[in-house]
Amino acid sequence: MDKIQVKEIMIPILNYVTVQKENSLVEVLQALELARKSENEHAHRDAIVVDASGVFIGKLTMIDVFRALEPNYIKLEQQQEKGALTAEFVMKAVKDFNLWIEPTQTICERGSRLKVADVMHTPEKMEYIKETATLQKALHLYVMGIHQPLIVNNEDGKVTGVLRFGDVFEAVRKRLLNCSST
Repeated sequence: MDKIQVKEIMIPILNYVTVQKENSLVEVLQALELARKSENEHAHRDAIVVDASGVFIGKLTMIDVFRALEPNYIKLEQQQEKGALTAEFVMKAVKDFNLWIEPTQTICERGSRLKVADVMHTPEKMEYIKETATLQKALHLYVMGIHQPLIVNNEDGKVTGVLRFGDVFEAVRKRLLNCSST
């Protein structure tokens, strides 16, 4: 694992679904659907947010969409202390914050009003990884709970790709299967 570099398994930014902050959430979902229909190997469920010049400014993940569709998660996050979640805490929070009780129509209406800027996640420093970093480092970041996907940049800091957890898993899976056949 220490010999595989991130650039060997990342998805180049040019091959990823990109959107702008002004796009609606519906437009993002349409772009993801179009990519899903046209791609057979790397179906995307996340999008990269770029400015008008095509420069990376953030990412929009499945978790970001779910959090935006259920605004009571903001209240929950404000009360949650850092640390491990217990099953009891989670189930109490579902009840206390009335999570996901609204009718589908209300959620659909909310989703149709949302813009990428309302939903996107601006990555923190830990969510970036260099192209030359090893798979071992990427695994460590994911296991420690990084918000997926990792954003790959070159030595100049320019974003060059995306490293998804599933692709990391596939690289490890293939490597382990090769070990067992020798």
